[in-house]
Amino acid sequence: MTGHWTHSPKPIVILAPMDGYTDRAFRRLVKRIEPRIVLFTEFLSATELAKKPKLADDWMDIETQDQPLVVQLYGKDASDFKVAARLAEDRGAAGIDLNMGCPARRIVAHQHGSALMKNIDLACELVAGVKSVVNIPVSVKTRLGWEHADDLVPFGLKLEAAGLDAMTVHGRTYAQKFSGNADWTEIYELKAALRIPVFGNGDVVDATSAQAMLGNLNGVMIGRAAVSDPYVLRAVAASLIDNIQLPQLQAIDQLGDWRYFATEMVRMGTPDAMARRFRKFLIHLVTLANRLDLRRDSTQVTSLNQILTIIDRIEESSAVSAPV
Repeated sequence: MTGHWTHSPKPIVILAPMDGYTDRAFRRLVKRIEPRIVLFTEFLSATELAKKPKLADDWMDIETQDQPLVVQLYGKDASDFKVAARLAEDRGAAGIDLNMGCPARRIVAHQHGSALMKNIDLACELVAGVKSVVNIPVSVKTRLGWEHADDLVPFGLKLEAAGLDAMTVHGRTYAQKFSGNADWTEIYELKAALRIPVFGNGDVVDATSAQAMLGNLNGVMIGRAAVSDPYVLRAVAASLIDNIQLPQLQAIDQLGDWRYFATEMVRMGTPDAMARRFRKFLIHLVTLANRLDLRRDSTQVTSLNQILTIIDRIEESSAVSAPV
């Protein structure tokens, strides 16, 4: 992929921004597994960054191995977005994404996230404002609409007129949150109406669903399925970009990546707190390895050594059971 992250002759595969999951350690795990994935940060407060610019040194710790890395911002103040966007560009971000889709009550209550779908003028002001101060692509991640998808195409057309470079749409409305099935029909219609790249998000769980749902879009964004199994991203990239189907990677072949991830995560912050955050990933790993006897221990780890011990036990049992 060359030039702006939004353009590629092949479909683009994107890791969705997910608060509490897609931190620096997880993003680097993803790049280790599949370097061609476009990464998004967790959503960052434009207001907090504008008030305390030094936060950018930690929140936007961007290295070459992370690229392309898009910084996602949320808020509602145009001046805050401009300051935060400049901070991101100065630190090497490949793009700025404006969150107009988060359905969390605490976000929407402040007229952030999904609430911006109901205030098109402000949404356009935010896009135009950020475009005026940066030279990297400006994108929006949003939903089908508030209660229905009737306004999606008009919304997209106005954002495009304001200078938007790309748009990702989750195939559910705000009212749906994450219930029911994602419907991409209106996303295909949006793509047909716009000149800019459009990406689909929602219910891509494997290579088969990615192929089935791509349609006329420029790529797919994957969220919850990647948290459950980051190797999904590898399989989807191989399918959409290389047109090959990869077999499921066995747990024994993943252990080096998980050791790396655990070490990176614990290094990022307070060791015991980071170890507790790793529990959800460790539970996935012991389940994949069919070591349910380690599940209880996995829910109680408080240190890197305990995490690595469980991974070692998985490796030992796999070596014993391997054919000779």
